[in-house]
Amino acid sequence: MDCSYTSEQRIFRYRAVGLIIENDHGLLATNNMADYFYTIGGAVKHGESSTDAVRREVLEETKLNYDIEKMLTVVENFFDYEFNCIEYEFHEVAIYYLMKSQGMREINSVQDIGGGRREHVEWIPLSQIDKIELKPSNLKEIIANVNHLNSPIVHKDQER
Repeated sequence: MDCSYTSEQRIFRYRAVGLIIENDHGLLATNNMADYFYTIGGAVKHGESSTDAVRREVLEETKLNYDIEKMLTVVENFFDYEFNCIEYEFHEVAIYYLMKSQGMREINSVQDIGGGRREHVEWIPLSQIDKIELKPSNLKEIIANVNHLNSPIVHKDQER
């Protein structure tokens, strides 16, 4: 059971995020219904540590075992998300981890994430990060400051 709950169109989610950077490329996810990229990760399960969750999520999405190098930051994010013509208000707490380098590998992982969405991951050159849309919108700042993060971030993608 995920550490999340839904009340009407309000969703709270506790999430673990794995940031993978290799050879000046970031490994990011997208899906066939999104016009943006996002981090690899997912909900922490009840009774599961965030470190175990991030390793599990990275393995599920990449089919590769990555170890954690260090915890980067905690991001509390508020955003709206429309799915199947229903608008949801999210409140998310995500722990971001930098994963240990193991060399850039080709990853051919596509998975069904529900609702007709097929997710895949791809290597994005860090020099191109400013040219693509990322969510949360402060992800570019997190990536740019990966060596200097050490405090929690409260972020709102949309004002309510």
